[in-house]
Amino acid sequence: MRSDDSNHGVCMKASYEKLVPNDGQSFRCFDRASLQSPVKWHRHPEVELTYIPSGVGSRMVGDHIGSYTDHDLVLLGSELPHTWASDEYRGQMYDLHSAMVLQFHPDFLGPDFFRLNEMVEVHHLLHRASRGLWFPAGMAESIGGQLIELEQQQGARRLVTLLSILDQLARCSEAEPLASHLYRASSNEEVETRIQVICDHITHHLTDPDLTHSELAELADMNASAFSRFFKQSTGRTVSAYINELRIGFACRLLTDTEDSILSISQQSGYQNLSNFNRRFQQHRKMTPREYRNRVRIAV
Repeated sequence: MRSDDSNHGVCMKASYEKLVPNDGQSFRCFDRASLQSPVKWHRHPEVELTYIPSGVGSRMVGDHIGSYTDHDLVLLGSELPHTWASDEYRGQMYDLHSAMVLQFHPDFLGPDFFRLNEMVEVHHLLHRASRGLWFPAGMAESIGGQLIELEQQQGARRLVTLLSILDQLARCSEAEPLASHLYRASSNEEVETRIQVICDHITHHLTDPDLTHSELAELADMNASAFSRFFKQSTGRTVSAYINELRIGFACRLLTDTEDSILSISQQSGYQNLSNFNRRFQQHRKMTPREYRNRVRIAV
């Protein structure tokens, strides 16, 4: 199964991003670490395949909110809003975490290319990717190696590799959708801007125990009750539920990757009260933090 995740609700319209391939190329393949890439909720017409060889962080795709770990591979359909935020660069302007990214316009080979008889399975893959598709680690590691090679390739060989990758993904029966069936992006630009500012602020201050509802309401230039309604309508969650989901995901990674005490992890995750942390963790993971840590150690 994929990393801890949750669906339903992030309905903010994403900022539009215009992507331009390098001269002499019809699609892009690059390592995100080579770009000064801010963490932001965005969309673009291009289909995107993102492979993260190692690291931990948060992933948002449509109304999916989840966490990623090593060998994370996700295929995103055209215009599907998304963002990745690594824990290593949390709170910084640019996220320079390494990730191989492949981007191509669905019509870059002509409007009917993926409707050819030989491309039926790939056409179906791209349709399923409209909700985002997560692939298991074994497939991810194999495809990741091919993406690394593709980045250095030239000419027709690049195109052959791309089509081969899509063919392999289309034949993977273990791919899991990320966004829910009911996901629809907002078309209201004012909502888009305002909710993006709020969610960006939460992301960058996630571990701050002083992050408050009133602070966010002030940032949105609303009174507390109006802000509560606005946030629930925009994300499908209350403010506290949204923050707790992200904080518990962050705590899970600390439980997995460090030897820090439960008390220390609760404080690092933005909880001043240990009993509140334990209660929230039990609510989201159906087990205590200690049980979670022990299960991870047994699995490893």
